Amino acid sequence: MSGAPTLKPTDFDDYLERFVSLVGEIEEGQYGSYKNRLVLKMSRAQFEERYQKYLTLGLKYADMLTKSDTIEDTLAVDLKSAEVELLIQSSLFLPFPKF
Repeated sequence: MSGAPTLKPTDFDDYLERFVSLVGEIEEGQYGSYKNRLVLKMSRAQFEERYQKYLTLGLKYADMLTKSDTIEDTLAVDLKSAEVELLIQSSLFLPFPKF
């Protein structure tokens, strides 16, 4: 897909800024509360792994929309769950891909 989102070097720094703003200042490996859920303050490696999974899941979702395939409800639920974990406030994929 042309213009598809990818993991950028600045994504982790952006995540840390969102974490402080939305959850507060806590140590890496500790949990805080966001949208009535516990969220882990991830290390760079944890974040990059989880963010890459989010992008892969989102691109699969976008591909299914493009092909007019049936979308499983669990796919959208998994995307929303990942967005909460990653503190993403403006979805790249839901309800429709933004690229």
